Amino acid sequence: MKRVVDTSFHFLIVVAGLFLLSGVGSLLAYDTQLVVTVGYYFHQLYDSIFELMDPSAITVYLGEQNRPFSLFKIALNTYGYSFTILISSFFFAICFSVLASYFIMLSSRRGYRSSMKLLNVLDALPDVFIVVSFQIITIWLYKRTDILFFNIYAIHDERTYFLPIVCLSILPVIFLVKQFLFQLKEEESKPYVEFSLAKGFRKSYTVWFHLFRNVWIHFFLHLKPIFLLMLSNLLVIEILFNMNGFMMVLFRASTSSAAAFFVGMLLIFVPFFIVFQAGSYILKKWLNGGEYHV
Repeated sequence: MKRVVDTSFHFLIVVAGLFLLSGVGSLLAYDTQLVVTVGYYFHQLYDSIFELMDPSAITVYLGEQNRPFSLFKIALNTYGYSFTILISSFFFAICFSVLASYFIMLSSRRGYRSSMKLLNVLDALPDVFIVVSFQIITIWLYKRTDILFFNIYAIHDERTYFLPIVCLSILPVIFLVKQFLFQLKEEESKPYVEFSLAKGFRKSYTVWFHLFRNVWIHFFLHLKPIFLLMLSNLLVIEILFNMNGFMMVLFRASTSSAAAFFVGMLLIFVPFFIVFQAGSYILKKWLNGGEYHV
């Protein structure tokens, strides 16, 4: 019962925070100088309450001519597209980082050090540089072969998937690989690893069936920062690939309609709050009240 009350309280606090955040676009104004318009900010929040009573009437202004569109109609067309990219990138990042970590752990000491140096270099690269590099490589291949391997720019209602998924997953892959390697090295020094090797099991078997099984808890603890990293990068991806996605709609709503921005943030927060709470509950049951707080 206490857990239900705490979760409900946490949920309501976050929703209230999102509502207050939705009007931040009207908090600052610029005439001859930058001024804080507190009165207009609360007026926007007051208007938002009445707009939220009739959600179907909430509009967002899009396009070069700032044409009004129903938020739910636009969300219906863009929400699935953006989160297909996000979720696909997430699972791609998990699979690739697990395999990369596994093979790096099996490599020689020199190979391990070289891999860590490469990861540190890639970690220092900004998102925009990575995306533009992929686009330039695609253009270069097209000029050499007359074959457009990947669509690098969405025009009108076109949708591109492969490059956005790959570009969005690169930084999470680097983050996850570094975390996996750190935890695997920690586990490698424990007695059960020596016992497994002493019994004649190969290192490949020990790493895959013993070490990885014990580092998944640490992976779950990093899910939230990974999700927030990918969510913030999704807006950059949508801008650079000219994608008509949900994050672009949310970005436009942040300056045109506080009510639309609030509803858009709820559409992001609520599903993933439920997923993380369910995952936390299942994990705690699995650990049977272990030492980790998730």
